[in-house]
This record gives sequence, structure tokens and C-alpha cells, in this order.
Amino acid sequence: MVTIAAPDELGIYRAGEPGTIIDSRPLADLLGDARRTVWVCGPGLGAAAAMSALPDLLAAGRSVVADADSFSAFAGQPEAFRGCAVLTPHEGEFARVFGPIAPGRLTAIRAAARSCGAVVVLKGPDTVIAAPDGRAAINDSAPPWLATAGSGDTLAGLIAAMLAQGMPPWEAACAGVWVHGRAGALAGPGLIAEDLAGHVAAALSATTELAQAGAKNIRNRDRD
Repeated sequence: MVTIAAPDELGIYRAGEPGTIIDSRPLADLLGDARRTVWVCGPGLGAAAAMSALPDLLAAGRSVVADADSFSAFAGQPEAFRGCAVLTPHEGEFARVFGPIAPGRLTAIRAAARSCGAVVVLKGPDTVIAAPDGRAAINDSAPPWLATAGSGDTLAGLIAAMLAQGMPPWEAACAGVWVHGRAGALAGPGLIAEDLAGHVAAALSATTELAQAGAKNIRNRDRD
């Protein structure tokens, strides 16, 4: 179950899909519900609100995916993200927090993951994922038309959904990035972010088919 935490003055959220759940109570009240274990902090929040919310979420021991305005709130302060599960910046947001991406994207993202103790997803035409222990993956499943406003927010939500189902941060980040790219490919050129959700189920089915094919190949090799 997903809830959007937004104050009453942001009534635009209540004008969306009828199944959307909005809760305008103070964050402290929302954190009193232990069922709210995973939070996405940043999209549509504003830098000032993110500066207040992120420390409170981490202090409460929640699993946090930091995105969007969180990076503006804590520019030049990578230590502020220590305790997050996953960070999902694009290159501009990454540079805002961690400095220039040099000498290369893989080196920079590994260093960033070590510095904040979180899995970092550096979004781009080939998205790079790095864990604090040095593991890294490069995903190139995303089509170019996925570079549209709001699609990164959808990615943060997908990763949060994986975390909420019990996946560890590294696996959740890798799975979320792949499913996001596959959903974009299925949606086709000209998509907007709102189109992606309708293709997630098919993208998840594709992961099952790939896993089954991989298991079959392993069994065949074992027999050989």
C-alpha cells in the first residue's frame, strides 16, 4: 500500500486517480505507524521540506530511497545520506552532492557509495549502480525515450516497492533499474512518466522468463 505524504495545501494530489491515498498529517505522526517501513524522499517535496524530512526518516530507522529535491537540500553534504538504502541521482544531482564525475562514472559512483554507505544509482543512458562494498553493475536496458520528466521518480518508486517486498538494497536497485528500462521499452517512443506504470507487470513477467531461461541453461550445462 502506497501513501503520498503531502500537506493539505497540495490538493493537486487529491485530484488524481481515485485510488490514490493522501495523508496530510505531520511526519512525526506518520512515522508512528510501524507499517510504513519504506519511504521515497524528494520527488515534489521541495528542498526546504526535504532538509527537514530526510534526517527524521533516517533517525526513525526507516528504509529510505533519496531522490530529486533531497539532493538540492543537501548539496555538498554526502554525509547527510548515510543511513539511506538507495540514492537515485542523475548526473547533475550527483555532482551537486558528491562533486565532479571524474575521472570516470564507475570510479566516481563507487567512491560515492563508500562515502555515504548506501547503494547509489547514477541514472543515464547506461545507468551505473554501485554498493558500498565495491559491487557495481551497468544497465543499458533503458531506451532513449525514457529520458523524460518524471521517469526518475517512477524509478525511485519501483526501487522502493522492491525494498518493501523484502529485497536488500543492492538487489532492489538492480531489479528496479532493469524493470524500469524494460517498461520504458514496452511503452515505446513518445512516452510520458505516467505511461510507465501500465507496463510494469509485463516487464516483471519478462524477468521471470529470463530467470527461467537462465536456470534451464545452467541445468543443461550441468548435464553436459
